[in-house]
Amino acid sequence: MSKKVYLLWFGQTVSWTGSAMSFFAIGVWIYETTGKASALSSILFIVAIVGVLTGPFGGVLADRFPRKKLIIIFDLIIAALMCVIGYFALNDMLTLTLLIPFAFAFGIFEIAHWTTWSAFLGDVVKKQNVTKVSALFESAEAISMLIGPIGGAFIYSFFGLTGVIIVDLATCFFGIATITFFKSKKIETKRNLNFKNVYLDLVEVYNWLKKQKGLLSLVLILGICNGFHGFIAVLLPPMVLSFTDATGLGLIESVVGMAFLVGSIISLRISDRIQGDMKVAIIMGLLCGLAIIVGSLRPSIYLLCIFGIIEGVSGTIQYTVSSGAWLAITEQNIRGRSLALRGTIAQMLRPFGVLIAGPLGDYLEFTFYPRNVDILSPIVGTGPGRGYALLFFVVGVMYTILWILNFNNKNLENLSSQVKEIIKEG
Repeated sequence: MSKKVYLLWFGQTVSWTGSAMSFFAIGVWIYETTGKASALSSILFIVAIVGVLTGPFGGVLADRFPRKKLIIIFDLIIAALMCVIGYFALNDMLTLTLLIPFAFAFGIFEIAHWTTWSAFLGDVVKKQNVTKVSALFESAEAISMLIGPIGGAFIYSFFGLTGVIIVDLATCFFGIATITFFKSKKIETKRNLNFKNVYLDLVEVYNWLKKQKGLLSLVLILGICNGFHGFIAVLLPPMVLSFTDATGLGLIESVVGMAFLVGSIISLRISDRIQGDMKVAIIMGLLCGLAIIVGSLRPSIYLLCIFGIIEGVSGTIQYTVSSGAWLAITEQNIRGRSLALRGTIAQMLRPFGVLIAGPLGDYLEFTFYPRNVDILSPIVGTGPGRGYALLFFVVGVMYTILWILNFNNKNLENLSSQVKEIIKEG
């Protein structure tokens, strides 16, 4: 890969770290203002569900207009939204109700930005390097996960939400500056942009995906997995806080972030050997499922750190393989729409996992589990939080079974062969 790609990586690492700071600080502000975790969940749900519903339309734009220019435009729109939030916060005018329309806007533009960005990566590297570049930018995301919350907490404690947003804006413009070193590839389109042709664009990529049996199987499996991850995101905090404090929870989240970074480094080192290998993705999925089970067995920070390490490393390697396969197979003229459709399908179940996990976890914690503690205690132990742990355990078992059932999936085997042939041809 060229030196410019590494410059792009550095710019985006800085930019994404700034974004991570802002989103962390907004979360802290919501909790400090309302005292309810459900308030943050509602905002995150709006962002997620809007992104799922509008994602395909962002893909249409990414296949019709120069992707570099679109990324810059989306960055500037998001920066403008953050400026408004910062202004309201500075003047003590910010409320949870006021954040709701911003959540809708972020849902639209964040997913459009991600889709365009992913398609743009496929433009700047050769087919044989798509797995490597996916791993490289996974490390950028991992670094932002590590530094963002720590940096955001530090700045927030001294300068408040507005101070964090100012830093985020500076990192955003730095990221934009690094993108300017690349040229946008010309996008050839058959139709003018109107409602009818947008519909035809979406139908075209939908029909294309139906013929790609391997990619379709992969994204459906990942969609179910992301639904399970919605459960994990909700269940982990109350399960951990039932036997330790926020420091323990922070330790586990830091371990996960470090594991993501380690996973991205490993992926980068072995990218040539794992390109298009769906068996690697399946094995990583199995490890993720087993890690979830391990994390549920006892109220132990050590077991949950083991869960975080395995989950982070295996999840990153799996994403690198699947993302590299997608970029290798899709051609430039449909890459944006295909990635948007992939994102919509892959994330469709996650918001509902988030919604279901809370009430179901509360039911198991306060109603079902106490009455069956003698029967279930050999599995997840006894005491506070073990009802949440029981659901955590069930999710891990279902996650593992899902990948076992797909171990000899012929569509995934054919996908491996297809990707390797494309990469071989160069």
